[in-house]
Amino acid sequence: MNEIRIQEIIKTEDSIQARIFINENEEIIKTTFNKEIANDTITDRIDAFVWGFLFFALCEGYDIVSDIPITDELYYNLEFHFINALTGCNPSLHRIQIKAPLINGIKGERRIVATGISCGVDSLYTIAQHTSQHTPENNRINTLAFFNAGSSMKAADILRTPLVEGRLQIAKAFAAEYGFDFIFIETNLHLILNKYLTYSHTENHTYMALFCIYHIQNKIKTYYYSSGYSYAEFTLKRENHNAELGSAHYDLLTLSMASINNIRFYSAGSEANRLEKTKYIISYKPAQKYLNVCVNESQNDSKCFKCIRTLLTLDALNVIDDYRAVFDVDYYKTHRQTYIRRMYLEATFRSNSFYKEIIPYYKDQLILLFKLRVFTSVIKNKIFDLFK
Repeated sequence: MNEIRIQEIIKTEDSIQARIFINENEEIIKTTFNKEIANDTITDRIDAFVWGFLFFALCEGYDIVSDIPITDELYYNLEFHFINALTGCNPSLHRIQIKAPLINGIKGERRIVATGISCGVDSLYTIAQHTSQHTPENNRINTLAFFNAGSSMKAADILRTPLVEGRLQIAKAFAAEYGFDFIFIETNLHLILNKYLTYSHTENHTYMALFCIYHIQNKIKTYYYSSGYSYAEFTLKRENHNAELGSAHYDLLTLSMASINNIRFYSAGSEANRLEKTKYIISYKPAQKYLNVCVNESQNDSKCFKCIRTLLTLDALNVIDDYRAVFDVDYYKTHRQTYIRRMYLEATFRSNSFYKEIIPYYKDQLILLFKLRVFTSVIKNKIFDLFK
């Protein structure tokens, strides 16, 4: 069996640096923290690094080994339950082992009730839901967290892209305006993983978030992880051998396994689909100023697939003009038929669940003549491609 050895964990003023061996190859994992949280990081256990490397290790067959201890409860949850669940459902994954001494959990008072902030629909839904007057006081969010841990990776050697920098400034502004404490954690772990196996944030994002959070596990009371899928879409199985196993599909299990030492993780928003979440946040005023979904730019370009999907949803709910501060609504209205065409094709031929939720709102536009024009256009393009 291959081996990931966690050799050394060192704390500096604003970072933690870990010396790791992936078989014979030495790597340095550097994780930095904003000053508000830098003094609260821990180095006496490997918990964070086990989470960070876990899915990679399962895919490639690496035992995780260290002389530095792992929290006993986390070891039990992973070795006796979680790893068996994933490998039992996916023959392509390896039944690895975690080999490290055990240590008792960290005791002490915790006050941070946090969630991640991207200003996307899932993120704003979680914030709105857990700051309302109906939320019990002990469950109300007091801290927002932003992690640069692979979500906007564009190249193998660039840690902070312009997209990350732009999103970071938006997140900080939101936290400052609405009175939240703010945590920023940045790591090169995804760049290291990418050297050995092409990094997929779809498969790793829950693990990467836990990697970041577990560095400050001694201060976290509750963490709401905004899920992208409903409970009905829970699965531990890849669709086929080559398909990605998106970690959002089973974060309900992952976060349950991560809940140790009186830290409680929740898969937030799994009770609602994307349309229901959007309906909820349209009455949340900060969304009109901060809703940010673009995969291309730090400000919504109104053209990427997420912008298109969100604009069509806002239009379906008759609130699109309320979002002029964050979208180019005039551009959308000028090209509305093109957007509707995209929705129809995605829902009809690719069975896109997000578009299928909103297509009933456009039944007056989806008349027979419109559908015939779409089909004719698609056929012409196919014929043109054949004779290129």
